[in-house]
Amino acid sequence: MRKGWIVLGLAALLLGFALLSGAFAADRLLVCGVCDKAFYETAVKLVQEMGLADKVSVKKSSCLGACAAPPVIEFKGELYTSMTAEKLKALLKKAYP
Repeated sequence: MRKGWIVLGLAALLLGFALLSGAFAADRLLVCGVCDKAFYETAVKLVQEMGLADKVSVKKSSCLGACAAPPVIEFKGELYTSMTAEKLKALLKKAYP
């Protein structure tokens, strides 16, 4: 009986750690809200249309430092400039085949 409680406790501890560390969190897609205010809506719509709302979280960001070539996004640690809906769709298809 005691072994069952130990196993259950360890499983709960590991699950709690995974949740706190963001292991089950959606990938963040940051859209620069300074350079181009309209692209945020485009990104949200595209993520929803592709059925990726549970995998990708679209957030507005402050300046991402590439104002010369808007719209600018950051996805999985990479910065992308001169973004279009078509480019974003291709990027998401590659990330989530």
